[in-house]
This record gives sequence, C-alpha cells and structure tokens, in this order.
Amino acid sequence: MIVNPAGLFTPVAGEKKLGLAVSGGPDSLALMLLAARWTKSDPTGPQLIVYTVDHRLRPESAAEAEMVEGYAASLGLEARILRWDDPKPEAGIQAAARQVRYRLMGAAMAHDDVNILLTAHHRDDQAETILMRMAHGSGVGGLAGMRRFAEPEGVRVFRPLLDLEAAHLRKAVEAAGWDAATDPSNADSEYERVRWRQAMPGMAGLGLTQERLATLAARMARIDDLAERETSALWASHIRCDAFGVFSVSRSVFDDAHPEVAMRVLSRAIQHGSGRMMRSLGAIEDLAGLLAQPRFARVTLGGAVIEADCNRILVYREVGRMEPASTELRPGQAIVWDQRFRICADRPGLSVAPACDMTRRAFRTILGYEPDVPVAALRAAPQVVSDAGEIQALGTKTLRGGIALAHLALT
Repeated sequence: MIVNPAGLFTPVAGEKKLGLAVSGGPDSLALMLLAARWTKSDPTGPQLIVYTVDHRLRPESAAEAEMVEGYAASLGLEARILRWDDPKPEAGIQAAARQVRYRLMGAAMAHDDVNILLTAHHRDDQAETILMRMAHGSGVGGLAGMRRFAEPEGVRVFRPLLDLEAAHLRKAVEAAGWDAATDPSNADSEYERVRWRQAMPGMAGLGLTQERLATLAARMARIDDLAERETSALWASHIRCDAFGVFSVSRSVFDDAHPEVAMRVLSRAIQHGSGRMMRSLGAIEDLAGLLAQPRFARVTLGGAVIEADCNRILVYREVGRMEPASTELRPGQAIVWDQRFRICADRPGLSVAPACDMTRRAFRTILGYEPDVPVAALRAAPQVVSDAGEIQALGTKTLRGGIALAHLALT
C-alpha cells in the first residue's frame, strides 16, 4: 500500500497551486486521492485544481467527466470540465486527443495561474514506454523513459507516481469506494501500447520485469544527463550563431568531441537552424558517418543544410523549404518567425519575409560588408521591409530603429 503520499509530492511542495490531470480512470483517481490527502495533512500546501477533459469520443465521456467533478467536490477540490468540441480526425485519434488534452489543460492552467500539472503516469506506463522506444530504435535519451518533470506540448508536467505500480493505485481507489471509468481503447490491441501491455506478463516470466525496466530507465537517465551536460559545455564554448541564424563549429573541435556529444551537437544545430525538432537518431548517426568521409561537402536534413569543409561545419535553414509569403508586424506585438526568430516592431507599416531574392552583392551593399557564409544561408534570414519596399532589417541586423530581432537559440 501507499504509506506516505506526502513524499511523492515533495518536489512541488513549494508551489502555490497545482493542476491535476484526472480522466476518471483508476490511475488518475488515485492521483487525486493521494494529492488531496497530502494537502489535507499540510494546510500550507498548494491549492489543487482538477482538470478533466471530455473528448466526446465515446457516449460515456460526459458522464465520466461529471463523475470526476463529483469525486473532486467530495474531497473539497475545485474541478474544471474541458470539452473537445472540434471535428475529430479520421486517423491518429489517440495522438490528436493527447495534443488536445494538453492544449486545453494548458489554457485552463494559464487562466488559473497554475504552473505545474500533475499526471498519473506510473511504473507500468514507464515499462511500456521503454519497450516501445527500444523497438523504435531510441537512443540513450529515449531509453531513459518518462522523466518526472517534462514539458509535453509546452505544458510543464510533474509525474509523482512513476515508482508505483498500477495495481497499488487501483487498490487505493477501491479502498475509497470509488468506481473508476473504463476506457475500452485501453484493451484494444489495435494500439501499439496495448500490444506491449499484453506482452508484459510473458516478458516478466523471462526476467524482464517492470522493476528491471525502471532500473534501466534510471541508469539511462544518468548517462543521458551526463551527455547533455557535456554537450551544453561544448555548445556554450565552441558553437557560434551569427546574425542570420547560421550555426558553425570548428572542424577540429567537432572531430575531437566524443561521438555521442558530437551527434547531440549536430542534432541541436539542426533543430535550432531549421526551427524544427530533430527526432531521428538514425538520421543523425548517418550524418555523423558522412561527415567523417573526406569528400563530404553538403547535405540537407530536417529542414536544414549541413555544409562542411576542412575548417568548419555550417548548419543553416534550407531556404527551399520556406514559405516566401510575408507576415505583417503589428506595433508592440512580438511574433515568432519561422520558429527561429523573435521579432517585434514599435511602428506600423512593416512586414517580414525570408530574403529569398537577395543576391550576395545586395547583402554586401545593404550591410556594408560581406558575410562569410553561403548566400543560400543569408536568404533564409528574416527581412523586414516597409510598405514602401525599403529594407529595415536583415537577420538580426537592424538598419532602422524601432525593430527588435533575436534568434530563439540565443534568448
């Protein structure tokens, strides 16, 4: 049984408010019970607000949301029912529901001034996640499993139950006399996670238990944290980002780095250079192999161009993948452009677009010098122009006042 619920929530005890993600299933109901017991034992603890989402995917969903609201009220907790009223996709429904769930709860949290959302992910979920990632070829970071703190879909999440088994959570709910909701998709083998769940008993018989998988995740997390620390140190001391969003590193520094650190540096540079998340470890490993070849010159990956010679490696946005249309800049209203630059203007009549049609000579004339990077990299930079067609800024170089530009990797 769960003897000391207070210990589960120690990392977030200093928060004024906490959100609870409660679906009505046994895991999330147990989370609500344990969190309520914790705050009841400590009157100075955070205020709890329960968020439950009616996805409107099943006829029972509205009643289940109301059930959660009723159980929350019995514990003296506020509850918000959030409804997904938009049209539902024909494919990828679980992934879409997850995104919507976090979007709705994130918006509600912002309204309620709540910074952290508690979710009921437990040891069984962790084991399934590790097996899925292993099957998909994840690296060290993936095999570290779910972390206690994370930011899915931009929502800051804390998972206090990762060390607890689902069976213990179910017993806590049964002891309270509550009836948990049952989602039939949790037993539908059409979904990959369910297939892994069904395979777990057989693997446990061979010694691959949930506990062993949790131990693996903890060990991988330690290695991942070490690699990230080394990567951040190299990034801070040797990676340069210029005014146009071009990332560069000395070839000798890159070649001397540990292979794991070098690949993580590449992944970061592609992510920041393109503004898109780089998820494929296999593609990064292949790229690292290509860079080791003496005749490597140029390749595109993940919306970025990777270019190298004997002196340096450059990573920059692939201009051919960019939308050439311009975006109006409203005075005093900051925008994130191409997921790479934050731009704000304090005067009207300005718009921003990629400098797709600029020549090297034009860059030299406007800037007063010639940037030491390929012209294709310069053309992917933001160009701010007035209604009269006059260029006001290139990259983060402002030619007229009243415009602030910064690359997100440097903010």
